[in-house]
Amino acid sequence: MFSCLYSEQKGIMAADEDNKKQVLKADWHDDETKKDDQHQKLIGEMAKENVRLKEEIQKLEAELQEATRTSQIKEDIPKTKLKFTSLENPENYSQFLNICCSFQVSSQVPYKLRKGEVLITFEEEEVAQNVIRMGNHHVQIEDVSVEVTAKPVPLKPGVRFQVHVEVSKMKISVAEIPDELPENQMRDKLELSFSKSRNGGGEVECVEYDKQAGTAVITFVETGVADKILKKKDYPLYINQNCHRVVVSPYIETHLKKFQVFSGISKRTVLLTGIEDLEMMDEEIIEDLVSIHFQREKNGGGEVDVVKCSLSQPYIAYFQE
Repeated sequence: MFSCLYSEQKGIMAADEDNKKQVLKADWHDDETKKDDQHQKLIGEMAKENVRLKEEIQKLEAELQEATRTSQIKEDIPKTKLKFTSLENPENYSQFLNICCSFQVSSQVPYKLRKGEVLITFEEEEVAQNVIRMGNHHVQIEDVSVEVTAKPVPLKPGVRFQVHVEVSKMKISVAEIPDELPENQMRDKLELSFSKSRNGGGEVECVEYDKQAGTAVITFVETGVADKILKKKDYPLYINQNCHRVVVSPYIETHLKKFQVFSGISKRTVLLTGIEDLEMMDEEIIEDLVSIHFQREKNGGGEVDVVKCSLSQPYIAYFQE
């Protein structure tokens, strides 16, 4: 009987051992399954991120191409008829090589629009002059008839002039020259330095050196030398075995010509006064009502271009040619 009980107990222990192994095997299998699921999930997320990044790259490339395309301006240069205007005898041949241009400059003429004043601009000069000749006008501002007086705009004198600019092809400007040598020695040093072909220089005709300002103007004998040097913003200058980088730039001459003072007259703009008592109203409403009144022919008006009034604060209006 003892033998049977022992056998039975041994069988139970063996069964328990098998159960434990099966449980451990199941747990291991579950862990492996979870790990596989996590790996698959991670791979899926990485794949989605890759797709998103590819779409973002394609979008940025498309935007870059669009920006490049829109930033390019393609336009035919218009043909302009030119006429012979003048004949000059230049002092030397180099003047033909220089780049010349001129600008016509006219100043804006300011007018201070005070409180209670209105500026009205018509499309036709005749209409504006007719409104001024009529003098007083009765403008309906909501329920009130306001008498306004039309006058020419009292403008201050303006100026106009021409600016002539000439960029030399034979000279260059030099700046930031160190103050380490006497004037004559530095002038010779500059001539020697800018004549060295290995640095892009050439034969120097003359050197104008300003010791106090630390600047100079170098004139070359041959054309093309200045352009070659100006391809870089600086140039090596050796003094006592030390290399200094001096700044080079184009030599530009500017002349002011035909300076004139003129008395400005605005033939299309009229000054209206007499609305000082309407300062509590909205300026835009006043402008609309004034525009409506002076657009009617029966009031001596015509097509209105723009109206500006001042009720609460003064304004500065600008007139130009």
